Amino acid sequence: MILVILMILATAAYRLLSHNWNATLSPENAMWNVAPFGAMALLGGIYFGRKYALWVPLAALAATDLILNRLMGYPLFHLPRLIDYGVFAMIGLVGLWARSRGRGIKVGAAVATPFAFYLISNFGVWLFGLSLANTPYPKTFAGLAECYTAALPFLRGTLIGDWAFMAIFVAVVMLVKNTSQERLGWLVAETKA
Repeated sequence: MILVILMILATAAYRLLSHNWNATLSPENAMWNVAPFGAMALLGGIYFGRKYALWVPLAALAATDLILNRLMGYPLFHLPRLIDYGVFAMIGLVGLWARSRGRGIKVGAAVATPFAFYLISNFGVWLFGLSLANTPYPKTFAGLAECYTAALPFLRGTLIGDWAFMAIFVAVVMLVKNTSQERLGWLVAETKA
């Protein structure tokens, strides 16, 4: 449980600090969407205890959303954001499903996570959001294609963030598990199905 709390605090701190750092860069150099939430959603399902697997990553996301929205002068809650929460919950459910499966299934889920987020969240942007020109996307196939094309720079950050943080999270969990069950086993929540 302690490891879960530390990972959540690190995830939230990273999101808040990186958001401020990205704001100081030119748009072409910013690394938007490099965040640990896709990784934490999937690996929460795989490694966190069942009672923490879904709600803990979503709570961390919601808390940082509230802080960032407040700091940036946005409304505290943005209804279309529920789609993103739904995608992260779905990814967490995939993690729960994959936890008792082989390594190949887990790796496949890890590879698919950023693409699932990109496809589903941007479908939501197309349905409910605005284009970069601050106008609604046309509800046509061309409008959907325009939305996905506009989101490609964010996919780069999602890929980097999800896969890098997955590697870090798995390395930390394996290090803790292998260090000594007697000394550090209490840091890891339930890991069996």
